[in-house]
Amino acid sequence: MRGRVPMSDDQPQRYALPAVTAWCSAVLERAGVPRDAADVTAGVLVRTDARGFRTHGLMRLRSYLEKLASGEVAPAAELKTEINGSYGVVEAHAALGQVAGTAAVDRAVEATAAQPLIGLMLRDTGHLGALGILVLRAAEAGRVALVLQATPPIIAMPGANGPMLGNNPFAIAAPRSNGPPIVVDMACSVAARGNILRAARTGEPIPEGWAVDEAGSPTTDAAAALKGALLPFAGHKGLGVSIIVELLAGSLSGRPFESSMNKGGQVRSASGHLNALFLVFNPDLMIGRAAYDAHVTAWTGHYKSAGRSARIPGERAHDAETQAAAEGLQLPADITDDLKQLASEHSLPFPGAIG
Repeated sequence: MRGRVPMSDDQPQRYALPAVTAWCSAVLERAGVPRDAADVTAGVLVRTDARGFRTHGLMRLRSYLEKLASGEVAPAAELKTEINGSYGVVEAHAALGQVAGTAAVDRAVEATAAQPLIGLMLRDTGHLGALGILVLRAAEAGRVALVLQATPPIIAMPGANGPMLGNNPFAIAAPRSNGPPIVVDMACSVAARGNILRAARTGEPIPEGWAVDEAGSPTTDAAAALKGALLPFAGHKGLGVSIIVELLAGSLSGRPFESSMNKGGQVRSASGHLNALFLVFNPDLMIGRAAYDAHVTAWTGHYKSAGRSARIPGERAHDAETQAAAEGLQLPADITDDLKQLASEHSLPFPGAIG
């Protein structure tokens, strides 16, 4: 799963979820993001951290602010949605990904109240963050939802003279009657780029097998990895999955491949010009809720009984979110240090720890 690789935590402290969310929203407003959009973005980022995915939560706030300041991401972009039957397009106009992604999910949930499925192409969006958080929203509304995002090239095989394909993340979320929603969220790289970014910031080495340097040689140096490329999971199989996502979320988007690249072919980080495909299904209108629930209950029961200490994807994140809501959001020192620096830069004091 993306963002779950353990890193060193220097006495992590806990912070009240509402206070951190309000602070994050206020910082985004200072950057020109309208209040409603700032609230949505802050809510998604904090929920991402609450569910344990630090590499795609508040750690990304500084990067998003930089993209807003540069104009690569539009703070007050107006989304335009056109739907024709079971297919539609959401033009994000370089909006924050959390805003555009949430809007696309909500529109798909609305559309599938009267039809069994819909495909929505989200075009020209900012970095969507942890995709599982977005489709979880649909699962909580009773839908099965899949999202695939085409990203700038950052993965390659050893020996390559540069990045070949995006790590092209994808996620699926589905409701179940006897537990929290199932959420599978992964990218085509061995480890999320956010883990490399965090290791580079803290000065820690990365494990062998994660990345190659600019010359295509394996490296454990996070800084060298950021200049090189990430390795795909399972070698050629990871590349194959990346190609599938590129075809569905990139080639079918109608947007040029070059739109997610800087001039000169340099890869963007958290680009404001990405594309994603959402596929959302309503079991009620396909096979009926009872049949769907019965099948999910049967296979998840078999799965758990056959595997010692087996967990359904999404259970651990659900437990972490429940604990964060009750006891506060736990944040490691390297992330809080950066957030407090942002607080100082924007004259918005960061909330005090509650434990």
